Amino acid sequence: MITINVIDDQISGSFGETPFSVPYSKDTYKKMQALADKSSTAKSIKAYNALLDEFRKLAVHDFTELVETKCEFIQANKATGQFFLKNNDVVSDIPMPQPLVDRIMASVEKGVDFEPLVKMWIRFLRNPILKEKTAEGFGQDFSDRFFSFVNAEYVHPTLKKELMEKHGLSDEVAAKRATMYQMKITKEGLLNGYKVSREYTDAFDTETGERVDRYTRTFDPDTGEIVSEGKPETVEQRIFIPAVMGMGGDPFTCEGSNGFDNPGHFIKVGCTHRLKDWSCVNTDDRRSCVKGLHVGGLMYISNYGGEIHNIFVDPMHVGAVPAGGDGAIRVLQYFVHSSLAGVNGSIYHSSSYASKTDEEWAEMRKEAVAASKEMMDAAKAAQAKLKALD
Repeated sequence: MITINVIDDQISGSFGETPFSVPYSKDTYKKMQALADKSSTAKSIKAYNALLDEFRKLAVHDFTELVETKCEFIQANKATGQFFLKNNDVVSDIPMPQPLVDRIMASVEKGVDFEPLVKMWIRFLRNPILKEKTAEGFGQDFSDRFFSFVNAEYVHPTLKKELMEKHGLSDEVAAKRATMYQMKITKEGLLNGYKVSREYTDAFDTETGERVDRYTRTFDPDTGEIVSEGKPETVEQRIFIPAVMGMGGDPFTCEGSNGFDNPGHFIKVGCTHRLKDWSCVNTDDRRSCVKGLHVGGLMYISNYGGEIHNIFVDPMHVGAVPAGGDGAIRVLQYFVHSSLAGVNGSIYHSSSYASKTDEEWAEMRKEAVAASKEMMDAAKAAQAKLKALD
């Protein structure tokens, strides 16, 4: 017996004793229905089994072949069911995390562009800390932690409340509608996350060194009402410091046209913030609240008060992903492209920051090739000396 049901975007049911579920298409459904009709009037077991064999071909969905067909940069190992990045016939030796594979598959089925996911994975494979952890036997764990964090879902409370109060949706339906990924991914494969800070309102008199207020309020002379807080028109002109660490911890650079010449603890919109090197980032995934630049997703910022900044992070700069998706990841650098604290004076495109980190990767790759050549030359010289002893 063949039974067919259409639920949402899936065709499911059973043929004989075998259950199945495949993505819905009008053509597949039409062919399945025709075979089901024929099976109900089959005159012999042989004819019936032949119809089941034909139906089986329609009920099997080869995800590995589908993903490979849709994306030339992915290669499947059908024996293990694992997927690997492929570029110029070179296949990575680190399998993609299963949540990443699942999301790519879901994107393929829904016709959603999944190239940002692939580009994000390419950037993560450039990560020098991934290489170190792989050598130590923790590469797969680090990869799984990274994408599980990116893939974590978040029910936005404000949106859920609005859907219930203004649109009359039930709690369950509103929660489903208000669910989103806690971390966005740009078309270049950068992470688009968040940083929490507090505004730095202190300033110092250049002659006396005494602390003064950075901004001066102005009042209406007749009513005494506040006319202005005295803050600059654009957020790029304002200064922030990390919400938790403040002026403590390792100093970091604030690079940009409106940045600072020397490392410190200031955050500004339109600037790249970077620690001097990886020694300033605790890369132990088992530890939290330790050194490094801390950024996170929607769950992370919901736990803190302060000013919220929107940031870009290249996955090659991620050093640690503590357990759970509600905390911060620790990174070497990030770029602040906007803030809820004020209005931007300029637009900062993700493509511009991606180009800068691509240039950094090109230099890293060049240095790695040079170092490899030096090792090979040294090995050849040593080998020549040994031969001379024969």
